[in-house]
Amino acid sequence: MKIALVHFRAGEKDGVSLEMEKWKRTLQRMGHEVTYMAGSLGKEKGFVLDSIKYVHPINNRIHSHAFDNLTVSESHLKDEVISYAQHIEKELGTYLKKWKPELLIVNNLWSLGHNLAAAIALYNSVKRFGIKAIGHNHDFYWERTRYAHPTCKFVEKTLERYFPPDDPDVKHVVINRLAQIELEKRKKISAKVIPNVFDFDQKPWIKDNFNSDMRRRFGISEKDLVFLQATRVVERKAIELAIDLVADFKNRHFSELIRSSIYNGRKMEKDSRVILFLAGSPESDSLVYRDKLQDYAKSKNVELIFGYELIAGERASNHEKIYSLWDAYTMGDVVTYPSIKEGWGNQFIEAIFAKLPVIVFEYPVFKSDIEPLGFWTISLGDKYTLHNGLVSVGEEETSRASDELYKALLDKERTLQMVERNFSIGKKRLSFKALSEYLKALI
Repeated sequence: MKIALVHFRAGEKDGVSLEMEKWKRTLQRMGHEVTYMAGSLGKEKGFVLDSIKYVHPINNRIHSHAFDNLTVSESHLKDEVISYAQHIEKELGTYLKKWKPELLIVNNLWSLGHNLAAAIALYNSVKRFGIKAIGHNHDFYWERTRYAHPTCKFVEKTLERYFPPDDPDVKHVVINRLAQIELEKRKKISAKVIPNVFDFDQKPWIKDNFNSDMRRRFGISEKDLVFLQATRVVERKAIELAIDLVADFKNRHFSELIRSSIYNGRKMEKDSRVILFLAGSPESDSLVYRDKLQDYAKSKNVELIFGYELIAGERASNHEKIYSLWDAYTMGDVVTYPSIKEGWGNQFIEAIFAKLPVIVFEYPVFKSDIEPLGFWTISLGDKYTLHNGLVSVGEEETSRASDELYKALLDKERTLQMVERNFSIGKKRLSFKALSEYLKALI
């Protein structure tokens, strides 16, 4: 079957682009001919639809009128959206005639609300060409504050009609059970749940000639205990919870580890340190949060190291050696994943693949979709409060997790057994092979 994956962008490191890449590889292994149709392609190959670029001047103007401040008449906004949709439909039609796909897999264009005209154009094109379609809905507009208050009835009706469209020729997929329930509740639309997956058949992330100097370059000794926070530095990741945990562990347990070997064979000495290493970068609008974390860590006497200037999506060694995110996992002894909100949990699955103990806050999707799979974790609970813009689960919950971690670090046999068990669950339920089974049933 000829299948086109459609999105605002491809070949980038945003979550949707990464999941599209996984779907493309899996569909190709299943024997399908697959291409991208996107506003931008990065280093990928496919068809470039300039009219649906994520940042587009016409859409920027429409978007502002639709969700910020309507400074033109409602009829003027409607005319502009329809005109823009016709332009997109014309450009899209050129490629549909040329490549003749039998199935379009539409990623977020029918769910997020970012481009009203693109959603209309895609739906019209599906009906015009008689093409089957799957809406792969990673994020819905009602989940985002930005789209919660449309400026006029036309925008409300457009969101209701096309986000997502209810049509027998269009199937819908969501990435978690909570989204499935909410879509049924709001729109009476049924959807299949296909979770985000990971390549469990790739080579394990180990120390090699490229990354063997990574600890040294960041000023970290082989004797130091490293807590790895592999997410981006944004508020919903609640990294302050990791700071609280590290502070508690350092104050109450670390001295008891001196001259002991932890589960992975690393031996703690008198001059060993406890470090929280942040591998991800802050968003442009999260720099204040980054600075707040630095101040908070200092107040808690927690050594915080930001690694994002030397870590990227993949390795490079042109002017200065740059490590991949996967290299960062080879430095970690424990992974912290204290996010309070996630659509899925990619960094959690990465920690499972890396066979590291992982400390989690039980955010809603974790509880509904991931926890029932049976993974072993160290929990920070599922309730939090907010103080001065920072999240807290309280001293009792933090200390309980700290105690559990201390036992896990010393109990080599059980911890190694549990991380291997985690890996087995992940490979069975959240691998590319699992994805191929989901897609066979869907397609």
